[in-house]
Amino acid sequence: MKIISVRRIVPLILSASMVMSWVTVFAEDEVRAEMHCAGYYNEEGALIGAKLIKGVLSDDEVDTLVDIYEPNNTAKAEVYDLTKELEPISYDPREVEMDSADVVVLHTNDMHGALAGSDTVIGSDSVAALKKLDNAILVDGGDATQGIALASQSKGEDVITIMNVAGYDVMAVGNHEFDYGTTHFAKLLDEADFPIISANTYVGDKLLCEEPGNDGANVIIEKNGIKVGFFALTTGSTKTATKPENISGVEFKDEVETAKAQTKALDEQGADVIIAITHMGVMEGASYTSRELANAMAGTELDAIIDGHSHTVVNEKVGDITIAQTGTGSVNLGRMAIDVEADGSVEIEETMLSRAFFDNIKPDANVTSVIEDISSELDHKLKAEIGETENTLWGGSIRGVIAEGRTGETNFGSLICDAMISEAINILPPEYKDSKGASKVPVVAIENGGGYRESVPNGKITLGHIINALPFSNTVRIKEITPAILYAVLEDCLSAVTAQDKETGFLTSGYSGSFPQVGGMRISYDPNKPAGSKIESITLIDSGKALSRNDNATKLIVASNDYVIEQGALGDIHMTAEGSGLTEVVIDYINALTANGAKPLEIPTSTGRIVTTAHNVDYTYTAHISLLNAGALKNGAEVNIYVDGSPYDKAGVVNNGVLDVKLPDGPHAVKLYPEQNEVYVNNYSGNGIIDVYGSLTLGYPELEYEG
Repeated sequence: MKIISVRRIVPLILSASMVMSWVTVFAEDEVRAEMHCAGYYNEEGALIGAKLIKGVLSDDEVDTLVDIYEPNNTAKAEVYDLTKELEPISYDPREVEMDSADVVVLHTNDMHGALAGSDTVIGSDSVAALKKLDNAILVDGGDATQGIALASQSKGEDVITIMNVAGYDVMAVGNHEFDYGTTHFAKLLDEADFPIISANTYVGDKLLCEEPGNDGANVIIEKNGIKVGFFALTTGSTKTATKPENISGVEFKDEVETAKAQTKALDEQGADVIIAITHMGVMEGASYTSRELANAMAGTELDAIIDGHSHTVVNEKVGDITIAQTGTGSVNLGRMAIDVEADGSVEIEETMLSRAFFDNIKPDANVTSVIEDISSELDHKLKAEIGETENTLWGGSIRGVIAEGRTGETNFGSLICDAMISEAINILPPEYKDSKGASKVPVVAIENGGGYRESVPNGKITLGHIINALPFSNTVRIKEITPAILYAVLEDCLSAVTAQDKETGFLTSGYSGSFPQVGGMRISYDPNKPAGSKIESITLIDSGKALSRNDNATKLIVASNDYVIEQGALGDIHMTAEGSGLTEVVIDYINALTANGAKPLEIPTSTGRIVTTAHNVDYTYTAHISLLNAGALKNGAEVNIYVDGSPYDKAGVVNNGVLDVKLPDGPHAVKLYPEQNEVYVNNYSGNGIIDVYGSLTLGYPELEYEG
């Protein structure tokens, strides 16, 4: 039958029996709170076909799916005839233009190794399937080859393998593509079946990415008779966003001047559409932001900017130029629908596709197979045990939301700092050491709260735990500083914590990744004081000596990761020495503390290295933990618990299925049984105290009761 020129998207209201019909048709699929049916009508208005659209999707995502799954689609998409099983009971139809785009460009950025699908990650196999359905061009905005273990263990080679089979057409160079050095980057460049480009990145007078079949700067891809020209730009801020030695001899030329030259060149080559793939971002302080680039390119033939670097979701127009960025970690996929009008003008509609959108897309089996093979081999490597810990090492975001490492001291942050101090003493130049090899100068350490991303559960510690927790391939560096510089650095790190409730201790914070985890010192600060004057004291742990804010003479050695130590007040200071990779340093330190796994690691939940002074330190609070499988327990029943690894002399009390535990001020780890994984509670962050966090409903941490 003939499809008419409009399409109706019909939200159905179903009876219980009709819902069961849906379950039968789509076996084992979970019935969602929101489902849509895309209906197709003949000229008489009769329903001739329908497609179930699962998930909570935006109107744009629903429209995109219907575009893809039209009955006459050459991809032979399934369109279910549900007229005999379901009839719409009521509906509020929307009319949508049926004209499909001339060209579709799908785009990713800042994947950081997140190519295997999960509940939160859009897998490359799903992206590949959509590319085929959409007959699309697939591009990446950089920072794909470094990050979680899938990327770091092969130095990006497994990422390139997956991108090859997924059908990527072109990729920009991100700053983290340099994390393995230019020699290894050249290997990745050679292994890619698609051009990796950056028009402003040079070594001498030659483009870094230039090689046979790739001019290193741009590419024209023809699709459906439309020539789409792409050029790429890498932020000039890369010189401070990766290790300096990894970009030795590399020059990043002016982004705007390069963009103007590339746009002119692609226009002269006959490109109908011109798109810049920019790893520049929208963060203030960059050499140029993508928005600044768009403003500078007003009046040129540039049509769109596919951006990366700042890990933000952007879908906007600056003048006539569309800017799009999908965030980070493959949580979104960008879809740029492009129409070229008869007069040569270009119309662009950008849609951010969520993870839920891909519940409607069957993954590409070939890509899935490659990901599974790589993941299987990787899992085997990552299961190697390096020790055991009696206490959970807390890091990253607890329960996916509350960023403990960006709010206060955690034991994992302290362990990382102690490991860096150990490495610093090993690599100190001779003039800093005494005859026994000890440091003659006090050594302190700083790890940024955004630099460690996962917790390590109590029990066996595997290689995978440490690699996934430290995904950035950092190295340890040391510099000679003074107490005045240390105060300036730590004041800046603490500036995002803006207040503390004087009664409960709850902190108001911007959860900045720069929040300091520290070693070799104790910090006392008042969150309620203005930025720049929060710190009340810094005391060295070994000597007990208090450092003066105005001391510009006393020598200190600070150890940190290469990212932190090249920023802010530390950035212009001469480097004293550089050590090994942070991942290796932490593993070696764990081996030293455990006698290579012969004894367990014992790291207290907190050691008071970062102390706030705005509320009563003798405060006692009640933490709440949801009990699973505890139906037989009555209200008021007492349950024995372990706190911070030891039996607790005060039992928890059951209150309508919730275990209430009275605890002293600060963070604590709680479990019911010796071998059980711990949960984390903290009156400073509200974890286990409140179940509504801003606009999010979290619930309480959960422990399973075994009876």
